Amino acid sequence: MKTTRTFRIDVDLAERFSRVTDALMVNGSEAIRQMMKKYVEEKEDELKVKVVEIVEMRDNFPNDGEAYTVGKAENGKYFFAWGWEYPYADEVPGYNIPDGENGISWHATEKQAISEMKESVEAWDVK
Repeated sequence: MKTTRTFRIDVDLAERFSRVTDALMVNGSEAIRQMMKKYVEEKEDELKVKVVEIVEMRDNFPNDGEAYTVGKAENGKYFFAWGWEYPYADEVPGYNIPDGENGISWHATEKQAISEMKESVEAWDVK
């Protein structure tokens, strides 16, 4: 699935971009998508933080090979992570990833992170 995004670009740069993509017979949208992808991958690596402590883990939950984890990172913040990737990682994204099979949420205190984990576990236990 794709979405539309609007950018403000100086007219001169937009015209130069069009000249180059036209001369190379390249789809301008695809060129921008590739540049964005490269930028995002570089910045995601820069934004990773090391995990210094696992405070609590519920392994093989809610499915085998997945976990719910509360941990502390080198930035002094606490996180709640779920899925098959982030709960087991030595480095995690330093920003929230709220959706999907693998996610992470950041909290100022251990208590807040544990509270979110407990709420998530209870939601599964109700089913």
